[in-house]
Amino acid sequence: MIKQTDPNTKTIRFPEDADRKLKKLCDKSGLTRIGFFVAMVDYFYKSKKDPRDLNDELLKKELVKRTDTIIGFIRTTEDDLLRPLITDTGRITASQQQIIKFFNEHIIKHNKEQVTAYASQERILKSMHVYMQRTEKAQMDKSALKLKFSKILEYYIKAREAMGMMTKQAEKDALNDNIRQQLQNL
Repeated sequence: MIKQTDPNTKTIRFPEDADRKLKKLCDKSGLTRIGFFVAMVDYFYKSKKDPRDLNDELLKKELVKRTDTIIGFIRTTEDDLLRPLITDTGRITASQQQIIKFFNEHIIKHNKEQVTAYASQERILKSMHVYMQRTEKAQMDKSALKLKFSKILEYYIKAREAMGMMTKQAEKDALNDNIRQQLQNL
């Protein structure tokens, strides 16, 4: 038969008040007293905490150290990224303000001058259009006048040829007066 040996060979004596507290902790965690004790020893061994230190100074020191590391990282990030970004943003804003100022001073002024120039050109073109219409009408009137004059001249030539040497001067004068009157009526 194999002899079983109990691994739990050590005993600890402690007050009843500590036993009551240990029992409550074991009940909460669902462990036996021995299991809880072993877990407690492992915890303090791995965390290197002092069980007498109720305020947990090592934890506080570790938290302060990590907080200082985070703050250092934030400061480094601020120096490396944020300050240059703010500086560049200021430069960009200043250059955009200069562009806007230039635009307002020159481009808008130029646009207003162009509007005035276009209005002036429009007036000139309208007056030229009116002048061209008048000239065209005058050309048409001139052509019509030439046509009428040509008809009067043809009439005069035919009437003069129809007259012979024997035609009286009074008929010749009447023809001349008639032609002059027609020319006056043009």
